[in-house]
Amino acid sequence: MFEEIEYSAALLAGLLSFFSPCILPLVPSYFSFITGISIDELARAEGAGARRKVLYSTLAFVFGFSIVFILLGATAAYFSGLLQGAKVYLRIAGGVLIILLGLHLLGVLRIRALDIEKRAHIDRKPVHLLGTVLIGMAFGAGWSPCIGPMLGSILILAGNQDTVLQGVGLLSLYSAGLALPFIALSIGIHFLFSFVRRAAKAIRYINIAAGMLLILTGILLITDKFRLLTYIG
Repeated sequence: MFEEIEYSAALLAGLLSFFSPCILPLVPSYFSFITGISIDELARAEGAGARRKVLYSTLAFVFGFSIVFILLGATAAYFSGLLQGAKVYLRIAGGVLIILLGLHLLGVLRIRALDIEKRAHIDRKPVHLLGTVLIGMAFGAGWSPCIGPMLGSILILAGNQDTVLQGVGLLSLYSAGLALPFIALSIGIHFLFSFVRRAAKAIRYINIAAGMLLILTGILLITDKFRLLTYIG
């Protein structure tokens, strides 16, 4: 049950990351870039062939950034395992860091490094699915500073796992949470622009909810009471 709560938190963190300033407003541009289809053509997406191209390109793209995040999770869990004797101190330090990330999302504390939008800027569009996977990996690395609060909190949780496999599991679910909106929009591409406009209005409230979630997670991690979440509801 305890692991299920952690996995649910990882999935939710990935979903919330989709609504970050470096992803949500630029989603139409991402789709245009990875498919080679203009934004105007995406709005119409006429024909089964065009819709299949959007879906396949999106799957390759999310696979690419998932590779980056999963490798980060495996690395965090591996090095944490080497420092088994310092696990308690790592847990407390990690909890403090998660609280700071939560305060950043709430706007109480500004961490300048997380305010900088770092994205991969690539002039050429990928010409095949392998190229799109590589683009996904590049964008995953470029997104990391912008989605740092949510990604960082899950990496800290991964570092507190007993095995590398558990850390990989957490980041796999984080990646799935981030990937789901991309895949859903690729299937219903006609709703892309109206969705982005409406969701952009709620970014502030999503950040507040995410910040509060991170602060709660950090407190429970510091006090080693994370299992209390299993009794909620």
